[in-house]
Formats: sequence, C-alpha cells, structure tokens
Amino acid sequence: MRMIIIGLMVFFLVGCESKKESVEEQNSIGNIIIDDALVVLDNDKVMKQYREFNQHLLDSFDIDFRTITTNDEGDIDLFANREFKRLQEKSRSHSGKAILMVINPLQDKVRLEVSMALEPVYTDAFVSYIERKGFVPYFRNDTIADTIYMATELISDRAYEAQRGKAFMPPMQSKSIGAGAKTKADIGKKNLHEKKGDNVLSLGSDRPMEVLKKYLASLKAHNSNPNLDIFTDATKAFFAKHTVTEPNQDNEVRFLTPCMESKTVKYAVDGRHAVALNDPVNQRKCTPHFFKKEQGKWKLDIATMAQVLRFNTSMDWHFDLQERLKGEAMYYAFAFDGYGFDGNGYPRKYKKDAKWDKYRWKYTCGGYYHPGERKEDAHCWIKYVLPGGAADVRLGLEGMDKIYGFGEGARRKENATIDELIDYLNSVPRGGVATVIIEHYYINGKEVHRFDDILKPDVEVRYETRRGIAP
Repeated sequence: MRMIIIGLMVFFLVGCESKKESVEEQNSIGNIIIDDALVVLDNDKVMKQYREFNQHLLDSFDIDFRTITTNDEGDIDLFANREFKRLQEKSRSHSGKAILMVINPLQDKVRLEVSMALEPVYTDAFVSYIERKGFVPYFRNDTIADTIYMATELISDRAYEAQRGKAFMPPMQSKSIGAGAKTKADIGKKNLHEKKGDNVLSLGSDRPMEVLKKYLASLKAHNSNPNLDIFTDATKAFFAKHTVTEPNQDNEVRFLTPCMESKTVKYAVDGRHAVALNDPVNQRKCTPHFFKKEQGKWKLDIATMAQVLRFNTSMDWHFDLQERLKGEAMYYAFAFDGYGFDGNGYPRKYKKDAKWDKYRWKYTCGGYYHPGERKEDAHCWIKYVLPGGAADVRLGLEGMDKIYGFGEGARRKENATIDELIDYLNSVPRGGVATVIIEHYYINGKEVHRFDDILKPDVEVRYETRRGIAP
C-alpha cells in the first residue's frame, strides 16, 4: 500500500510538472509567434511588448491570439484554415476564443482567421478595416514586427469595446467558420499618398490647449502630414520616420477626447516649456502633453513624449525611468513636483511636509571618505530623498547614490565635498540647469536600493551624469 501511495504521488507530481511545462511552452514567444519566414523574432523590444499584450488578451478575455509567418507557396486561405485547426488542438483559450494571423512575405499577403466564438465581435468588416487601414501602412514601411504588435493592440482595444457594449457569445466549440479576410500586404512598397494632409497652423496667440484642440481635430480628420506647424521640429522628424495609421488615430481620439475638459496647463519658468496635465494618479488613461515654444509659437512635443512615456496593457501611462530626464525631457519634469514614482514609473502623490520647506532640493547627505581624507573632506552619499521633492523629480537622485562631482565646463568640480555640493546646488538660478555626477549601483543590471546590497561582491558601479532644472 505504501509503494502504491508513493507511486501515485510520483505520478501526480510528474503530471503537475508536465502540465506546468505544457502551459509554459504554450505561452512561450516561440509558440505564440511561429516565425517560419524568419522575419520578426530577432526584434527583442517589439517581441517583449507583444508578449505582454498577448498574455493580457489571454488573462483578461481568454483570447488565444497566434501569429504565423510563412513563405508557403500554396493558397493562404487553405494554409490559414489548416494551421488554425492544428493550433486549436492545444488552444490556450478555455472558451473557444481564438484568432490566427498569417503573414506570407513571399506572396505579399496577410490573413486573419477568427473562431466562431469571436465572430460577433471581430466581424468581417472589422477585420477588413484593420487589415486595410492598420496592417498595410505598416507593411509598406517593411516593419512586420511592429505590425504584429499593433495587431494585438487593436484586438485588445476591440475586446474592451465589446466588454463595455457588445458582449462575447457564450463559450462554444473553437472552430473557424471562415470569418476573417485576406489582404494584399504591400510589404516594403511605399505609398506615395500616405503621410499627407493639409497643414495645421499654430498662431502666435494660441495657448497650449488651443494647439492641443487643433491636434485632436487633425486626428479626427486622419491627417497624417508629419510637418504640421503645430509640431516641434523634433516631432516632425519623429513622424517622418514612424508609421501612423487611421486605427492609431481613432484610438488616440477615443482616449484623448474625455480628458480635454479636465486638463490644466503648467508653465515652466523659462517661458518655453509647458505641460497639459490631468491628475496623474487618478486619471492614468489621460496622457500628459508636452509643449515647447519655437519661433515664438507653442508647438506639441510628441517626440519627447514618445521618449519618456510608456503604457501598460490597460493603457495607463507611466514614465520610462531610464529616459525621464534625458535631453529635452528634463525641461518638463517640473510639472510633476510633489509626485514621486514607484519602481515602474507610475506617479504617486505625497503629502506636503512643512519641515522640508526651507530645503530647496529636499535631500539629506551622509558622509563618505577616500583613504587618508580628513573629516572636513566628507563627500555626499544620498541618505534620503524626499519623494516628490526636486532632488527626486528633477534630478532623479536616489538613496545611496554617491555624489562624485557637479557642474559642467569651467564650473565642473570633481571629488566635491558635502559643503561644496550644497553651495553649488543652492547657487543654480531658478530655471537653470543643475548637473551632478554620481556613482550609481547595480547588481546583475538591476538598480540597488538597499545599503547592504552595495557590500556584495558582484555590485557594479556606474558613473552617471544627471541634469535637472533648478526649482
């Protein structure tokens, strides 16, 4: 009896482990995207984003979305139908909700196969629309990986719409009933008529919200001209390189429209930068918009927004903490004074602490020494940074950072003491650029956030220059 029980336990444990491995295998990127044409899997960044959205579709809507790239010379409809049936034998969906996208670069075609359970939501008309207006513009720029990621976003957006209005049908047998469409992809074939539209002027009298309203109107008109006068020069260059589709614009209209009335505009002391902002904690689907004054007129700085803003699968925005203060972006940080950021870059509101009012940058130093130095030679390691204070929001300093030096050019000072650092930061005029050089700690590429971690032998020290606008 004991041997039987042990045998059953071993069988059960092995069975669970096999099931776990089976689930992990089904959810692996190599199974979600079967890249037989060898055109997408080497794009690590896009694949990571796609993997997150794909898992979100499965977790939130039980939709099993797969992609196959192929150079098969046969009929793409027959190929898609055959592969759809094969994949459904081990479907990740428990309710028969499945979509297969087949991309054939050899034949220059794309095909979507939709299961019966999803047909009321992903109708032929919808599928045809996203293929013609969404896929084809991306394919024309030869960005197949971006197209696959964009397809997942569109499918996710449609699922949310169905959830709010048109519900899914009850679970049923997962088989294709021919729903979907095939489209000539025009892979790598530039369209001379894309990126066109009438110019939209920014007037000298326009304030940032007037410019934003003009931008919203251009989105509604599907204006894809990258050289609109309401754009900064950097934004014009950005749009000249990036594909914008009508579904992209429609989604932006859908998210921006309900946020317009509650936006407030904050102006930097330099008079050249502004941010149109909703409540960054309670209205996370309302993207902040950046503006820069060029040629005496307010222009929309989408290039910098694209650099620093990221979105989760629910379309809540957050900062890319590695990019948040680089280049032009540091001039917009002022708008988030009073907000700290969690490890993923989501803003957090902190209560004002009156005892810190007299401290301009709102940080405290501990002392560290080089061999042979005197007590008065103490250098600053950041002991504490007030969340939402200037050292946090505008310079991006963190506890345990060691301040190595400060300033640039003739004002650069290395091996700065605590007193020299304090004097320097206090001397930077309001709205001026403050520069500090720090030692920042990492273990296996990840930031160190505990003091005892910096004593580990595998710690990596990086010297980084931080620039911020003085409060």
